[in-house]
Amino acid sequence: MSEKKQKYAYWMRPSMVAEIEEMLAAANATSKGDFVCKAIEFYIGYLRQQKNINYLAPMLAGAIKSEVRSLGRDVCEILFKLAVEIGINSNITAAVNDISDESLDTVRLNVAQEVARTNGILTFEDADEWQNGGD
Repeated sequence: MSEKKQKYAYWMRPSMVAEIEEMLAAANATSKGDFVCKAIEFYIGYLRQQKNINYLAPMLAGAIKSEVRSLGRDVCEILFKLAVEIGINSNITAAVNDISDESLDTVRLNVAQEVARTNGILTFEDADEWQNGGD
């Protein structure tokens, strides 16, 4: 049900009235009064939305912080497990191979350069190819 309109008198700059007249068609407004009503409805909606954002933002921030904390714990757990596996691999490799300090330093340097070049995306096939003198 539509509310009956009443007339009100408000002060307004002439330049603003000229802009209203210029934008009537763009706003799909039938009159200056209709334009002003639409503009006020839009602005009230904007203010209400800002109020909702101010209400929701802390809740969203809290939820995001919780998810990031959880993700951090998961990554730390995975890194710990990976470090254990690398330690096992290193110990087995050291037990079955007699690798000189010089060779180890060379391999460490080459692998560090390869990790930097590939942003840490290494495959077993790449390492096998490098170790066996492939391209």
